Amino acid sequence: MFDAEKLWRDFPKTLPEFEEAFPDDDACREFLIRIRWGDRPRCGRCGEEQMWGLKNGLFECSRCGYQTSVTAGTPLHGTRKPLKLWFRAMWEMVARRNGISAKDLQRILGLGSYETAWVWMHKLRRCMIRADREPLDGKVDIDDGYVGGKSHRRGRGTDKAAVVVAAEHHGRIRMEHSPDLNGKCISSFAQRNLSTTTHVITDGFVIYGPGSLSPRTVEHQQQKALLRKGIDPMQRCHWPISLLKRWWIGTHHGAISNKHLQAYIDEHEFRYNRRMTHGPGRLVARLLQNLVSIPQLTMGQIVHGTPSLRFVQT
Repeated sequence: MFDAEKLWRDFPKTLPEFEEAFPDDDACREFLIRIRWGDRPRCGRCGEEQMWGLKNGLFECSRCGYQTSVTAGTPLHGTRKPLKLWFRAMWEMVARRNGISAKDLQRILGLGSYETAWVWMHKLRRCMIRADREPLDGKVDIDDGYVGGKSHRRGRGTDKAAVVVAAEHHGRIRMEHSPDLNGKCISSFAQRNLSTTTHVITDGFVIYGPGSLSPRTVEHQQQKALLRKGIDPMQRCHWPISLLKRWWIGTHHGAISNKHLQAYIDEHEFRYNRRMTHGPGRLVARLLQNLVSIPQLTMGQIVHGTPSLRFVQT
């Protein structure tokens, strides 16, 4: 009988273990079959479990004749590259504390073009956020920051991209690229990311009033007075914002457009929320777990789609 808990518990934790567990495409395909369907493949049309394996790697339904593959309907749909190469790309992307650029991924994996590496990374970033993830709860700090751009003006009012960040007192964060900093945007952010029972702590800025965060309890810190005493009341929010800026400049050299900024923030958030995880293999395991539940994502959707602002969807 299929034991999902044992499968993830025994997942490789180091690169040598990872390479030993997935030496070829057959091993990668078998693993994807197990995490997507459990004991055996199932027909995507009628749900039949009696499937015939074909020489080309597809499965054919014994009832309706429908053919499918283990990557069909996922971000890996229609890929012609070896699955082993995809697995290694996942490792390179999430196992490093500072991530990796598309150019470096192209060089390491020997991909034919920069565009291929760039699209691969965007597909994997899409797998880093679960739609059904639990909202933040308990005591949560909320603040904002700015990234990118060439403006020399600091603080609120700059033409740089605005980012809203919320940080639980026991660890998790949520970060989103915001089209503006006003009460409506903060209300939209809170609705997606904060439980209604959250106790929100802010720096007292007017946009974080009860009107935008209701029905949550709101507490305003006297930030200037605390800073004079050497205390940063919003440090839980300032840390991830600072690390985002450092990653932006150090790994990507500032070359991130506002259109795709949210996708990069999702990657940063994924890694930050798992900063205490023992063994980089566990991050790859989580990425694979999400991969088989995320719908197909094409290059056209990534390149020509609407800006990746979650606020657009509200």
